[in-house]
Order: sequence, then C-alpha cells, then structure tokens
Amino acid sequence: MTATTGSICRSCNAPVEWRDGQNGKRVPVDVATGESHFKTCPDARQWSRQNGAQATPTSSSSTAKDRAIARMSALRSAAIYCGHRGSTDESVKSEHIFVMAERMLAWLEKGEN
Repeated sequence: MTATTGSICRSCNAPVEWRDGQNGKRVPVDVATGESHFKTCPDARQWSRQNGAQATPTSSSSTAKDRAIARMSALRSAAIYCGHRGSTDESVKSEHIFVMAERMLAWLEKGEN
C-alpha cells in the first residue's frame, strides 16, 4: 500500500494523505485519525455524488477562498506588469501595483456576472 502525504482537504483544510483503497482507487485518509476522510470531513455531503452534489462545494468558505485566490492572482499579475513597465518607464511607482490589482480584480469579478 502506497501513501502520499502533504495534502489538505480542499473543503475543510484538514491534513490528509492518499492511500490505495480496496477497489484500487486512491482515497483520502485523515492524518490524525487514520480514518477515511470521506467519513470525517464536515463538508463530505457537498462532495458526495450519491447526494447529487456537484464536483465542487458551494459553501461560503469556498467562495471566500476563491475570492482570496483571485485577489492574490490580481496582485501578483499587477506586480509583474508594473515591474516590467517600470524597467522602461521611470514614472511607475510601487503604489501603482495596488491600483492596477484593484482594476484587474474588478475586471475579473465583472466577468463572473
């Protein structure tokens, strides 16, 4: 039986390791308890296909996490852009990164509606 450590549940952020299951599929197992994470995850019903759930959870924590990822992505992209632009334009300042990031985030969120 092989195990992969260093993973976290995308829903509840609990540490899990992946092991070979009885049917040959990889299954998440709680690091702390050794039990199947499908049984111990507080958000398991959102992930269960037996309950007619979609592949991604719809909880507010997931929405907050998605927003945080979008914000960090916009900030990173703005920093890269301003860094490259600053190499040829001396008027570019570090404060412009935040202005650019907010505009990028607004553009990303506008596309979701």
